[in-house]
Amino acid sequence: MAYPYQTYLPNQGMQQMPYQQPMMQQPMPQQPPAPIVRPVASLDEARAVQTDFGGALTIMPDISHGFVYTKQLNFQTGSADFAAYQRVQEQAAPQQDINLSEYVKKSDFDELARRFNAL
Repeated sequence: MAYPYQTYLPNQGMQQMPYQQPMMQQPMPQQPPAPIVRPVASLDEARAVQTDFGGALTIMPDISHGFVYTKQLNFQTGSADFAAYQRVQEQAAPQQDINLSEYVKKSDFDELARRFNAL
């Protein structure tokens, strides 16, 4: 029993593909790590939270004391930068007493406007 052998010549069995220039891969822009939010109950607990070594900012709200703490690895010094923020209530400026004697009553103004429109 004879096995059929197929003889291929170069370029006979394959289609010619048009030449394409290799595409340059552009580097993906590195995005900063997403911040980590972790509620805490005190300043001591916020200081004890482990620093993320990937450089992500850790945001720690302390609702009971009205503070927000942040902690982030400082790559230049190798230590953690810790900051505390407190909400400050803006104080309203004291209102000056208004001298109402220099103002016209609404009824007097309406009467004057009615007479003016009648002209």
